[in-house]
Amino acid sequence: MYSLATTQTDLATWREHLAFSLPKKELLRPDEVALALGCDSRTVLRLFDDASLFGHDINAAGGQRQQMRCRRDSLILFLSRRANYAPADMQAVLTEVIGHLPVSALTALRQIIGEQIQKRQNYRGKPS
Repeated sequence: MYSLATTQTDLATWREHLAFSLPKKELLRPDEVALALGCDSRTVLRLFDDASLFGHDINAAGGQRQQMRCRRDSLILFLSRRANYAPADMQAVLTEVIGHLPVSALTALRQIIGEQIQKRQNYRGKPS
């Protein structure tokens, strides 16, 4: 289990690493969490009930219906605790792979990387 200090440091790193692949809003519905995890909404509800995934149980329709909302940071923490790599490890592997590519592939990647940088800069520039 992570200590709180390690978790806070790791959370900042993982937040940056996963920022583009998760919905930008703060509270996520079970179907949005399921899409991010690649699982069924029932699995998300089970993870919530087991306290593996933190969130809020909200009474809707005058208490007739329960709805779960998961905090975005809770999802990031959940993913970071179950990852079999660190973001820096992934970067090191990518750097090694890129080092063996021919110039034509590197040229194509330069274009793709430039487009991705632009997308992410635009993404971060928009208000939440």
